[in-house]
Amino acid sequence: MLDNYFPYFQPIIDVGKKAIVGYEALGRTRNTSARVESLGPLFNDPNFDRSLLLQIDRTVRERAMRHLAKNPGNTFLSLNISPEWMNHVPDDQVVPSIEMARHCGLAPERVLIEFVEGVGETLKMQMLLKRYRQAGMKIAIDDFGAGHSHVDRLVALEPDIIKMDMAFFKRGMMSGISKDVVRSLGALARRTGSLLLCEGVETREEFYFALDCGARYVQGYFFYPPAAELVPPEHPKVMLDELLEKYLSLKISQQKLQLRFHQDITEFFQKIEPQLLADPVDVMALPEAPVGFLRVYFCHRSGEQISPNYESCRVEDGYWSATFENLGMNWAMRPYFHQILAVGEQEHRRHSISTPYRDLRTGKLCQTMGILLENNRVLLADIACSEEVNIDGDDIYIW
Repeated sequence: MLDNYFPYFQPIIDVGKKAIVGYEALGRTRNTSARVESLGPLFNDPNFDRSLLLQIDRTVRERAMRHLAKNPGNTFLSLNISPEWMNHVPDDQVVPSIEMARHCGLAPERVLIEFVEGVGETLKMQMLLKRYRQAGMKIAIDDFGAGHSHVDRLVALEPDIIKMDMAFFKRGMMSGISKDVVRSLGALARRTGSLLLCEGVETREEFYFALDCGARYVQGYFFYPPAAELVPPEHPKVMLDELLEKYLSLKISQQKLQLRFHQDITEFFQKIEPQLLADPVDVMALPEAPVGFLRVYFCHRSGEQISPNYESCRVEDGYWSATFENLGMNWAMRPYFHQILAVGEQEHRRHSISTPYRDLRTGKLCQTMGILLENNRVLLADIACSEEVNIDGDDIYIW
């Protein structure tokens, strides 16, 4: 009965090496029409015999190990293990996957253990994790970004690889906060010493977004579907050469747009500086601001705002309005404030600009530009990050 269950292999690509470095083993079976089908529905069926499912799962794992063991090299095998199965491994007995690798002649260093989505006992998970690591295997958290328990699992497991949840990744393709959150996972991976893997990559745009997120590894139908045989490691090189050349070209265009945008904004900032230094400020006399210039205001170097916001707008009575709701607010805790002060003092630059952040009032991704003035004052301007579209229709975001 178990003969009808077998692995398919989907390549995992290291973008930096432009090569396949691993394969995820995915369970398959044949239906009554001899058509190959995924075993996924069995794992989601609460009525399917769990003991039999465990046997099927281990059978697929062992066959995958035997197949990779026949292929010399450094490619690894990625195996999904549900937290549900952890309870089937007593602390005083051998771990099945470790024993399988030994029996199949597969070096444990070539095995990546993925803990898939589910509720597992954290202590049990940590104990099993320790045994996998002691054997030389690596650890990955799968479907990161789906559910509520993943941060706890990240802390507990200290994974070598973080696999981003496919739906979470695809939501990030949309602009706005979803994109910010998904991109932040790349920063989280870097800070924790993990490598980021984006799976479910189906288009060139998704591949480029994965790179923007900081992914080292990618996996998906855009490159290869799961198959019965292993794709040679060097196979994607030509495709990746072309993709990365195009990506670099897009990034250069993006940087040029950014420099031009910032130059225009800086020139306007310098133009209105004398008028803003007047007492009182004649709001009606301020010239029309370029697109993306949101507001300008004064702060003391302590962080306290000492002027109203002069908001750029399009109204019948003029191009600017003064709002007083932030007068007296202290912005010292905002990263952009001390960034501007530090750059200005260390590099002796009057003009400096912060890293991007999300503006609470407008919901736009923006940056803050600052000018250090005399008498412990700072002139600040909030500007929206420009968003352009190139001739191919690809989004280019100005950071």
